[in-house]
Amino acid sequence: MNNLQKIITTGLITLPLVLGVPGCKKADNEEGIDQTRTEQVQEDNQLRNAVLSYLSQPKFSNSDFMEQITGTKAELQMLDLRDGMIYLSIPENHFSKESLGELAINPDLVEFGKTSDGEFSGNRIELGNYVLRNPGNYFFRFPSNNFRVDETDQINIQYGSANYSINMKELQDFVSNESVYGGYLNVGTGTDRYGRHKIIANHGALVAKERESSLERLVSSLTINESTDEGKTQRLLDFVTEELKYDYSDANSNVEVLKRPNEVLMTGGSDCSGKVILYASLLEQTDVNYMLVYSDGHITVAVEGDYGNRNGLSFNIGDTTYSIAETTAKGFQIGQSRLTQNLGVEDIKYIQKPGEDSKIYDAKTGKALPFR
Repeated sequence: MNNLQKIITTGLITLPLVLGVPGCKKADNEEGIDQTRTEQVQEDNQLRNAVLSYLSQPKFSNSDFMEQITGTKAELQMLDLRDGMIYLSIPENHFSKESLGELAINPDLVEFGKTSDGEFSGNRIELGNYVLRNPGNYFFRFPSNNFRVDETDQINIQYGSANYSINMKELQDFVSNESVYGGYLNVGTGTDRYGRHKIIANHGALVAKERESSLERLVSSLTINESTDEGKTQRLLDFVTEELKYDYSDANSNVEVLKRPNEVLMTGGSDCSGKVILYASLLEQTDVNYMLVYSDGHITVAVEGDYGNRNGLSFNIGDTTYSIAETTAKGFQIGQSRLTQNLGVEDIKYIQKPGEDSKIYDAKTGKALPFR
């Protein structure tokens, strides 16, 4: 399956945890109550899975994610899916009974590791089949379905000109891909001289849908002083180019790393792929018309509007004029700034307007590329 929800190599995965709840005999007159409880347990498990996904994939979340959702200095050491256990450590000077209660629903299920001398802290702490070598820390585990989640929690990422906030429901909707357009991630572009299939990543699949509430709040805050579409478009581009770093680790990865827009914001940056996905997702919260523009080894955005064409980076599709809005060039002014790299409209290979299972089209022939 190439469907977005089945792909795990190019984004955050939803962990296939096996979660359960204590069984009990249901009285005949408790059917309605039991159904309500079951639905609540399912919702809690889905949220817990989302939170544990981000904790176990720190490349896609903010560095203080654990502290923001638990209020503790704990650190996830491992999530063992084989036995459904979560392994954590916490500095002994930050440990308390209260902090344990913030991490575990039932603290009685917590098991602590010990040194060979029976101490709880030391150079080598053993717990089950695992060893922690981090002096000054406690090492403990408990069932992953005992990890405490709170649906009222909120993640806040402060930028220079705005704050990005995302609540647990919004976070969960991103992890389950409810908030992005979705579709197949691989698109065929033909074959090479050896007959091997060539593919590109479908970036539009991870663009957020319009009216995604966490991004709506951010866009509203960033564009509050802008009255025109051109002003809003440039302001959002300024935010992406100037306040989010270019992440060379994403760019140099041996696989295509695609982040959802919330993940780009939570981590504070990405390569051209993530920056384009974020910028397109911000534009989705406005009335601005735009396209994703693919070239060899690069992707950017083209926006509709009156920006002039001093840099020669504007082109027409029918009667509509689009101008390149380069997300990786700090301070880029649409229609004005020139690029040091050799990128011109003649280099455009494919174009795409994100939407539900939107197609990617060959810029010269107009034909849709096949999903693979």
